[in-house]
Amino acid sequence: MLLGILTNFSSFFFIVADGCTDWSVDIKKYQVLVGEPVRIKCALFYGYIRANYSLAQSAGLSLMWYKSSGPGDFEEPIAFDGTRMSKEEDSIWFRPTLVQDSGLYACVIRNSTYCMKVSISLTVGENDTGLCYNSKMKYFEKAELSKSKEISCRDIEDFLTPYKEPEILWYKECRTKTWRPSIIFKRNILLIREVREDDIGNYTCELKYGGFVVRRTTELTVTGKYTNLHIRFYCLLEAYSIHSANQI
Repeated sequence: MLLGILTNFSSFFFIVADGCTDWSVDIKKYQVLVGEPVRIKCALFYGYIRANYSLAQSAGLSLMWYKSSGPGDFEEPIAFDGTRMSKEEDSIWFRPTLVQDSGLYACVIRNSTYCMKVSISLTVGENDTGLCYNSKMKYFEKAELSKSKEISCRDIEDFLTPYKEPEILWYKECRTKTWRPSIIFKRNILLIREVREDDIGNYTCELKYGGFVVRRTTELTVTGKYTNLHIRFYCLLEAYSIHSANQI
């Protein structure tokens, strides 16, 4: 039973050190602004093993957390204060984050005969001067002129209340804006029905969670409409290049 729930190795590379299977650093990285809350999930339960937290507990496994400044650095056991930083089932909650919380968080599940580990990266940054976002923590989207485009308020699932519509505010370049009628909002989506050149820019969504504020910023770039005229032009250009090469 234990071997069955802990076997899901086909897509990952791991090493074994000191009797513990170490999956190194997980691909998912958490990036938040200082003062925001964040939930770091133990990635072992989300793709590495065929078990959730409850099943692992019933199989006699315990979950422990350690922190280090980076790969290869000394890992220290985390002392949870139960308020700002708390261990809740398979996750660590920060309410809120501080700059010094940045680092690698290793979750380890083990018993007397078995051990497995993966590390999760957390970066806590400050806003750029005079802005409501950190330019190194933005998402990026591309849109085409005259086409529709959806911009989502990403990675906010942990802050939503089931069966309740979230109250999300949207800003452009960190300022409130009177949106034109062709831009509509639905749940965590900003929908531009017909993209224009002046839609280029930074879109920030803001969601309140308890006494905290969560923000996500997406930079939108806009490209020209790719028409049949463009296609014919490039076909002619390619034909001319081939003809010129044959004449040499």
